[in-house]
Formats: sequence, C-alpha cells, structure tokens
Amino acid sequence: MFGLTALLTTVHAHQTGNSYLTVSESAGQLQLEFDFIARDLDNLLPATCKPADVSLLPDKLQTMQACITQALQQSLHLEIDEEDMALDFVNQSVVMHSDGLYVRQQFSGPALPKDARFLVIKYEFFTQKEQSGRAFVKIELRDEEISSVIDQNQPIQRFALGEEKRWSTIGLFTHEGARHIWNGTDHLLFLMTLLLPGLMLTVQPAQSIDSRKRFVDSLALRFALKVITAFTIAHSITLAFSVFGWVNLPEKLIESMIALSIMVSALFNLQNRFRFSHWKIAFLFGLIHGMGFANGLKDLGLSSFYFLETLFAFNLGVELGQLSAVTVVAVPVLLLFKTTEAKKKLLKYGSIATFVLASVWLVERLMA
Repeated sequence: MFGLTALLTTVHAHQTGNSYLTVSESAGQLQLEFDFIARDLDNLLPATCKPADVSLLPDKLQTMQACITQALQQSLHLEIDEEDMALDFVNQSVVMHSDGLYVRQQFSGPALPKDARFLVIKYEFFTQKEQSGRAFVKIELRDEEISSVIDQNQPIQRFALGEEKRWSTIGLFTHEGARHIWNGTDHLLFLMTLLLPGLMLTVQPAQSIDSRKRFVDSLALRFALKVITAFTIAHSITLAFSVFGWVNLPEKLIESMIALSIMVSALFNLQNRFRFSHWKIAFLFGLIHGMGFANGLKDLGLSSFYFLETLFAFNLGVELGQLSAVTVVAVPVLLLFKTTEAKKKLLKYGSIATFVLASVWLVERLMA
C-alpha cells in the first residue's frame, strides 16, 4: 500500500499524513493499490478540478473520482526496464487507517515480462517545501516481498527483480555512473581545465636527456594524480552526504556553482601572479560537483534493496568514466602538442574558450 503525501503546487505546503502503495501481480497483470489520506485532497487536486467544498463523506469523494485519478496518474509513474507502464483505473473506495480516513484507488497495468530486471517508481508529489510526508511502498512480485519508504530526499527509487539481483544492480549502476560522467560535459571540462597546467611540466624529448625527461614526466604524473585524487575524494564525500540527505541544496544553485567553478579554474590558468595548489582547487570545487552527481543518481532511482551497493557502484562508475575520459583526451594532446610554445598556446586559448563556455552555462542556469 502506498500513499500520497503532498501537493502539486508549492503554495499550499503543510504537514501531511503518510501514504501507501502496494505493487503486486495478479492474473498475469501488475496491480497497484494506492492509499492517501483524504484531508490531503485540497492539495492534491489542481485548482481547475477542485470543488469549492472538499467534503470527506464517501459519497462526495466518489463524485471526485475522475479528478483524483487524473492527479494520481500525472504524478505517479512506474517503469519496467526503462519502459513506462500505463496505469488504468479499476476502482475507488475509502478505508480507515490509524490517523484517519483514506481514499484507496486501484489500478492495473500490463503483464510483467518474465525477464524483467528492474522496477522504478517515480513519486512526484513532493515539492521544495514539502519534507514531512512519507510514502510506504510494498512490492509483492515473484514470491518476494520488498518494502521501502519514499520521502523528499528519495522520490525516485529502483528495485531489482529476478535472480542475481545484487550483481544486476551493481552492474547497472556502475554503467550508469560511467555514462553520467561521459554525458556530464561540465564535470569533465572542470577536471580537464585543472589538468591543463600539468602539460607545462612535460618536456620535448629532444630537449632533454633521458634522466631529466623521466624526472619531469614523473612530476607531470604526480600533478595529474593529485588533482584527480582530490577531486575523487571530494565528490565522493558530498555524493554520499547528499544521498543520505545530510546535505540538500537547490539544484539550480548546485548547477550554477558548477559552472562558476569552471570559470574560476580557467581564470587561474590565465594568470601568473598568484600561486596556488591545483589539487586544493579540485578538492574545494569537487565538493560542489559531488552534489551534482547525487542529483544524477537520484534521477536514476536509488535501489532501496541494495542501497549501499547502489551508492558504491554508481561512484565506481563515475571514477572509471572519469579515468577513461582523461586518458582519451590526454593521449592525443600529448602527441599533438609537443613543443613548449604549443603547450602554452593550448593552455591560454583552451582556458579562454572554457571560460566563455562556462560563462554561457552560468547565465543559462541562473535564468532557468
């Protein structure tokens, strides 16, 4: 059983009751049973559908069935292996829970594929102001029962189905973490911008004896390792803190600060007056980027059944994607820019281009 906790608009936020959702299978079809406290109807229904007097009498609630169904279908979504499951209304009734009268709606969905691997529940009733309500989830599929709680910090959750659930979950989230960093142009650009000065530590082979070359190349490698390690540690900290709900900043602020971090890194590359440790900058701004990674993980849907494995696998995927991206970029750069003059031009004009692009991102994100 499950329920509905909140409003569809931020203006009427208030403390709501718990809600309940049960996902099961009957006669070869998915079945949903959705309970939400009747007093929340005033916030659930859109203004165009809301009656002047929301009565809690069962007969009155029955006349509101179509509006209630429409609101639920717009804000509750189920996916099986990334495919959206259509929910068809079956029945409405009223039931009593310990804290009052609840409206119960039942829905049916398509048959659960035999090879289904993941069920995702997207619960979109929470708002920025609504943090008190909770939705209790019970999944009864394939002779197994899984329970979870959806709240403001985890409105999207993923549940593994079938055999090898743990390894399927780990494999999926590792892959998604790597894909997230490859698609996250801003995260990669920040890291590449901080790594650019390391090029100046490398030397052209013809200009140095072998021992000198090995020494300088080791300095460049140490530079890169320190920056990457600092960035990894920092974003791992805030990724975990955000997922556990210990840190919670608005997404708009996080994305804007990420763009700003790229601008600052580019500006540091364009000046010689102030000396600073690049790994410290990587750590400082890596804390912000970690919260951006957390938003990506939450959008994907946390696996409640293997929560820690999910968190570890996603972060592992981010690290693997990060290392592979750096390698793919670094090899051709080192091959193409061999002279000191070429490296200086790359550092200068690459940083200018990065600053301009990040400035555009910052304006777009502030205006979004």
